[in-house]
Amino acid sequence: MKTSYLFALLMFCAIMIGCEPIQNEDSNNNNNNNSTDTIPTQTDTIPDSEQVDPNLEKALQLDSTFTRKRAGTASGKDLAEISGMVCSRVTPGYMWVQGDDTYKVRAMTPEGDFLTTIKLHDTYRDWEGLSGGVYNDTNYLFVGVFGDNGLSYKDNYYIYYFAEPEVVDGEVKVEKRIIHFGYPDHKAHNAEVIMYDNVEEKIYIVDKWNTFNSTGMVYSMPFSTDMNLDTMQVLTEECQLGGSDMYVPSIDGKKVGLFQNPTGGDISPDGKYIMIKNEAFMLIWTRESVDGQFESVGETLARSPKKVTAYKKEPQGEAIAWLDSTTCYTTSDVYSSDVAPIWMYTRSTME
Repeated sequence: MKTSYLFALLMFCAIMIGCEPIQNEDSNNNNNNNSTDTIPTQTDTIPDSEQVDPNLEKALQLDSTFTRKRAGTASGKDLAEISGMVCSRVTPGYMWVQGDDTYKVRAMTPEGDFLTTIKLHDTYRDWEGLSGGVYNDTNYLFVGVFGDNGLSYKDNYYIYYFAEPEVVDGEVKVEKRIIHFGYPDHKAHNAEVIMYDNVEEKIYIVDKWNTFNSTGMVYSMPFSTDMNLDTMQVLTEECQLGGSDMYVPSIDGKKVGLFQNPTGGDISPDGKYIMIKNEAFMLIWTRESVDGQFESVGETLARSPKKVTAYKKEPQGEAIAWLDSTTCYTTSDVYSSDVAPIWMYTRSTME
C-alpha cells in the first residue's frame, strides 16, 4: 500500500514538473507577444507628431565639425523643467537658465552648480525660452512667456526683459519690464524659441505650432526699451524655418516639416551662426554677408540648414546656448528630482 502510494505520488510530481515548463513557456510567449504589441520600448524613433519624409532628411547637408562631451548635470531639485538657457556676458563662465513654471531665472555653471536666483513674480503662464543680447551697450536677458499648448491666448503673449546682473551667491533683484505681443494673423500660437540678434537688434521667435500647421514659422520684432505692457507689438512674419521645400502636406492637410516642433535656439554672439533644435535634430545655419554686412536672420533661416552629426537625441531637450562661435551647450527639460545632463558641443574646425 505504501509502495503504491509512493509510486502514485512520484508520478503526480513528475507530471506536474513536466507540465510546468510547457505551461510557463506558453504563458511567457503570450506575455511577450502582448508586451511587444502594447508596451512601447524606448528608442530613438521620432514621435509620430514629428515623423518626416525620409527623403527630406537625406537631402540635408551634414556638419561634422562638432564633438560632444558631457559637461555636467543639472538637478530638478534646484530648478525644475529647464527650457531656456543663455551664456552670461556679464560674468563669463556661467549661464542663465529658466524653468517652465517656477517664475525664476538662475545662474548655473556648466557643471550644474546653481548660484544666483532672480525671482520674477507674476501671474502669467508658461515660460518657454530664454535669450540674451546687447542693446545700447547694455546686456539684457529676455524671457519668453509664450508657451500655449492649448492655443488659448491669442494676442496675449509676453516677453520679460531686464538688464543682466552679475552672478553672485544668493538672490538678486532686477527691474523687470514687459513686452506685450501678438502674431500677425491674430491667432493663437505655441512657441518655445526666442533669440536676440545683436546685429539687427531684433527679437526672433519661432513658433512650435499654430492653428493650421505643426511647423516652425519665424517671426521678428525690433527691440526697444520703449516697449511696454500697454501697447501690443505685432510680430512680422519672416519665413518658414528651413524654407518651404522642407515641408510637405500631411494626411490631414496640415504641413509636416523636416524640422517641426522646434524647442530651442540661439544666435552666436558675433551673429554668424544660428543653432535651432528639437528633440530629434540640432541644425546649424551660417549667416552670409555682403561687403561686410550680414544678411537678416530671416533670410538665413529661409535656407536649408546643416544637421549637426554629433547631436544625440535628448528626451525633452529644449535648451541651447552659444558660448562663442565654436562652443555651445544643451540640456533638457527635467521634472521634480530628476536630473538632466549638460552637453558641450565644441567645433574642431570652422567652415
